[in-house]
Amino acid sequence: MHLKSVAGSLISAAILLAASALGAADGSPQSAAPPSNPYGRVYPARIYRTVKLQGPAPVIDGRLDDPAWNEGEWAGDYRQFAPTEGASPSQRTELKILYDETNVYVAIRAHDEMAKVHRYSGLRDEMVGDIVGVCFDSYFDKRTGFEFDLTAAGGKIDLVLTNDNADTNWNAVWDGKTAFEEGAWTAEMRIPLSQLRYGPNDEQVWGLHAWRWIDRNQEEDQWNLIPRNSSGRMYNLGELHGIHGIRRFRHVELMPYSMGRIVADPRVAGDPYHSGPRTLGAAGLDAKVGLTTDITLDATVNPDFGQVEADPSVMNLTAYETFYDEKRPFFLEGRSILDFTGGEGQLFYSRRIGHAPGYAPELADGEFMRTPDHTSILGAVKVTGKTRGGLSLGVVASLTGAETAQIWSQGQERRQGVEPAANYFVARVQKDWDKGNTSLGAIVSSTHRWISDQALAFMAHDAVTGGVDFVHYFAKRTYSIAAKLVVSDVRGSTDAIQSLETNAVHYYQRPDATHLGLDPNATSLSGHGGQITFARQGASKWSFSESLLWMSPGLELNDVGYLQRADLIRNRVSVTYKETQPHGILREFGAYAEHMDAWDFGGLRLDGSTSVNLNFPFKNKWGAQAGATLAQEPVDTRLLRGGPGLKLSRYFCTWEYVNTDRSKPVSFAFNFHTHLFPENRSHLLQLTPDASLRLSNAFTFSAYVDYTRNSNATQYVATAETDQGSRYIVGKIDQKTLNATVRVNLHLTPELSVQYYGSPFVSIGKYTDLKRVVAPRAGIYEQRFQPFLGDQITARPDGSTYDVAEGPGAQSYSFTNPDFSFRQFRSNLVLRWEYRPGSTLYAVWSQGRTSNDAVWEGSLARNYSALWRTEAQNVFLVKLTYWFSM
Repeated sequence: MHLKSVAGSLISAAILLAASALGAADGSPQSAAPPSNPYGRVYPARIYRTVKLQGPAPVIDGRLDDPAWNEGEWAGDYRQFAPTEGASPSQRTELKILYDETNVYVAIRAHDEMAKVHRYSGLRDEMVGDIVGVCFDSYFDKRTGFEFDLTAAGGKIDLVLTNDNADTNWNAVWDGKTAFEEGAWTAEMRIPLSQLRYGPNDEQVWGLHAWRWIDRNQEEDQWNLIPRNSSGRMYNLGELHGIHGIRRFRHVELMPYSMGRIVADPRVAGDPYHSGPRTLGAAGLDAKVGLTTDITLDATVNPDFGQVEADPSVMNLTAYETFYDEKRPFFLEGRSILDFTGGEGQLFYSRRIGHAPGYAPELADGEFMRTPDHTSILGAVKVTGKTRGGLSLGVVASLTGAETAQIWSQGQERRQGVEPAANYFVARVQKDWDKGNTSLGAIVSSTHRWISDQALAFMAHDAVTGGVDFVHYFAKRTYSIAAKLVVSDVRGSTDAIQSLETNAVHYYQRPDATHLGLDPNATSLSGHGGQITFARQGASKWSFSESLLWMSPGLELNDVGYLQRADLIRNRVSVTYKETQPHGILREFGAYAEHMDAWDFGGLRLDGSTSVNLNFPFKNKWGAQAGATLAQEPVDTRLLRGGPGLKLSRYFCTWEYVNTDRSKPVSFAFNFHTHLFPENRSHLLQLTPDASLRLSNAFTFSAYVDYTRNSNATQYVATAETDQGSRYIVGKIDQKTLNATVRVNLHLTPELSVQYYGSPFVSIGKYTDLKRVVAPRAGIYEQRFQPFLGDQITARPDGSTYDVAEGPGAQSYSFTNPDFSFRQFRSNLVLRWEYRPGSTLYAVWSQGRTSNDAVWEGSLARNYSALWRTEAQNVFLVKLTYWFSM
């Protein structure tokens, strides 16, 4: 490593020492905590004593006029969590909790000036308007809580709360209603004990968190105050006493579905697969079974996710695979237990299950083809849970079917395999000790493909990955050390392994990488990776982190995980300062600084950058953020698609963001982002205005526009093979992208809603200043390239191809004109009616339009006009689910 790298590491160490000293010296709550407290609790735990119902259970209608609510005691004295920690709340809140053999009952009275309450309707799990809620750490393990919230409009929110995050993908089956009375709005909940997890003790003690959000003030009040700089919120909950004699439930829930679909594709003359609408139908079953009181099995047979919103449009000009978020309910719920990041990769990326087929057959003239959009999930099983002893378990197993393309040729149809049948398996286990201060975990995954078609031999038939992770908190959870180790092994034919070695994750063929090398006879590929992090967090305004990660050249996670690139070593040091108390015009203030260095396994320095980010929430409920990054000359080993690493220009990046008061009926936001490359006169400009309009409590409209102008002098174009060797061609791209997204939500009741999502997308690019890379890491920018002279390169009359003749004795070559005009529109209109708890009717209309021309049309307006002239695919779907328990 170079002297600059050593200096950077010394600077990082100095920053860490300074941050540690500042954190120890500041007047943080940590220094005031009593020595006998092992978790740095600042506020003493409050205790609520519930009682068992003696009379009839309350009717859940939101009104607290049932005789049941005369039993037990009301609790109050909430305190502000934000904006001013510990201050008296602007409005009073009261809480009561009762229980019987099968349910927990919660009543909350939120006193207020009723005309000022934000009674906004929203989707399930959408936090809008005023909100009240409770969270039960029913295992009392200070690690996991089950939270149930109601908006003032009656919208339901449920989530799993941990020390690290909040997972709203958990959907319990429970009842909750709200109502208005003079001087207050009220919330009433019935939470089945079957939806909670608790121990076998006759006398139960649970952790208890109760909170309220007053939207117009952007104010959060809590019954038992949790410090804002706490490193573990679950350690700071209050306690619920008085529950005794309840049995533990081993529940069974079933949800069959039926679905009908009409697909209307654009008609294509002579194409039998695009000659008219198609009608499809399906049925399936989702099941949830309590294997024990701690462990739950979820199963799905022939699932359908037609109601899920379409992925956003992307124009990806890099070598890396685009990452898409998971949106399918089966894979979302409980996914936090299966989460394992290894370096910059994920060992479980659920979008691999049911992905688009991996093989696209080439067609001859006059042939037509229909290919499945995704591989069929024949069935999937998921086992998740957490025992009272601190053992977390997550298992996913899924079987996908073999997929074939239908090909019509000269009046006959044949089938060609495009994806083999496959089995996916992932198992994750974690064990906590000392109330979560120490944890050790492991994960293993495997993918097996049954490959019999030689056309699919480029796919690996077996892949196994594994990992272990360890975290330990010490000094009252002020410091932590964490470590992860990942290994992978992939096996397949020589074609399959060579395909892996030469893809963008690995690029073993790089001519300048002496530590790499293609093995044409290899039938396996293995690698390793890991990360070590030391951090200070919580109980102080100052925090820091020092992290070193590595991913060896052969690490491969992409069979059931996600990894953009291997062959990387990266060191990152960061310092954060956060002031949570209001000062002057600010509600709070945050600052973050980071320095990063990166190398490959051959010692080549890839990157070095320093970043600063600032956060300014104001007392008037506006907000502003800003950041800047200064990067040294990075070396991109992926840009030339397997060619040598190319040294790029140093750059300076800034971004600014501002938003108005989001609690108002009309709010705006604006994001400005720019990259400047002074050496080669490249730049990137991104402008993103955003507007939200609430026309009534039940009707909202939001839209954002994203305009990006990208002028990049070193955009990859092509690689040509000649007798003189590979020719790597780059050029200057002038790219303009305009993307708009519109959302309209109408909530007729908390159970009945209509949502619309529409997103037109246009991206156009023109390439000029085409040149050949000759000295990819020369110190002077101009010496890295050889521009084509006027007589060396000519465009064919139709503009589709460039021909290059470098001179006497040099072999001529050609490459495709890279100019493009890409247009796409995606939309969903969804009616959702939860006609009984857990049972839903969906009616969906989806529309898509896509056109891609290999020419540059410079006007965005004309491209949008062409988009609307493109014939659309329309899909109409009706899906009915019915939930019941046994």
